[in-house]
Amino acid sequence: MIRRHTDEVGVLAEIFSSFQGEGPLVGKRQVFVRTAGCNLSCSYCDSPRFRREAKFCEVLSPPASGPLRRADNPVTASWAMKEVLGLWGRGSHSVSITGGEPLCQPDFAAALASGCAAEGLPVYFETNGSSASRFRRLIPWIDFAAVDIKLQSHHSCPPDRWSRLFENEISCIDGASRAGVATIAKTVILDATTPEEIERLCHRLEGLEMTLVLQPASGRGKPGPEKLILLHQAASELLGDVVVIPQAHKMMGVL
Repeated sequence: MIRRHTDEVGVLAEIFSSFQGEGPLVGKRQVFVRTAGCNLSCSYCDSPRFRREAKFCEVLSPPASGPLRRADNPVTASWAMKEVLGLWGRGSHSVSITGGEPLCQPDFAAALASGCAAEGLPVYFETNGSSASRFRRLIPWIDFAAVDIKLQSHHSCPPDRWSRLFENEISCIDGASRAGVATIAKTVILDATTPEEIERLCHRLEGLEMTLVLQPASGRGKPGPEKLILLHQAASELLGDVVVIPQAHKMMGVL
């Protein structure tokens, strides 16, 4: 287990308070800590600027309204925790550690997660699951795990790397589920997504305690309602908890 290091440094893009816009916790108030840098390049990415490292971390306040201040990167975990505690308030549900991709900075992510746990703040960890070994080290401090599963049609990585990526994602979901973490497996649905892709995924998820979220793409490649019903039916043949949830924060006009 990684010990809590408040002086651990990392690269953040922004810290802000808003509403969770994806998955079963949609509408819950969270403090978001967004890391900068990602190791994948999904065709549907809606935040490409966070794929790269950021020069500054911006703290956005009042909630979701605009920049309050910014700090030069890298920042310390102790600095980030002070900002998180400053944004935490009545009605806050959890701290979302998201990206970019937090697993690209595993020690810093662990310092953030353990810091939240030490303060009694539930941790919602959102990841592409590309490293099961790194993810397992964080499980002791995670209350909610949202693992984004990349299908072959997402073109997230070169074709010869996809199988390894997929196996790591499944291993993350398996590890979180077995550890008693509230586990969310999410996959983005494109118009090109096939029932066969969803069936292969669901066969691997059978028997695990988790919710499968089919999230329709909101931009290029957006699926129609017939496709969503078809894929939901295919998934429901194998799994008991399957939901279709779009990106609600875009509808609300918040971060």
